[in-house]
Amino acid sequence: MNTYYNLSPEQRRVQQLVAEINADEQFWRSLRGNRRLRRKLHPHLSVRIQKQLDLLEFAAMHPAQDCVGRFIHT
Repeated sequence: MNTYYNLSPEQRRVQQLVAEINADEQFWRSLRGNRRLRRKLHPHLSVRIQKQLDLLEFAAMHPAQDCVGRFIHT
């Protein structure tokens, strides 16, 4: 279903990317409580390791993206 029927084809793709980025941002914010708890339970971990754990958790819990059929023409 095309939810951006009123946009030109070029703008539709950009709008889809923006929607995906916004969904990722919302999902990242939903994991905020887990990050705070991890920092409270393990304060001895370095900032670098904490960030790596945050990104690993995000990747593990994030649903896979459907990227079939998207091509970039130059």
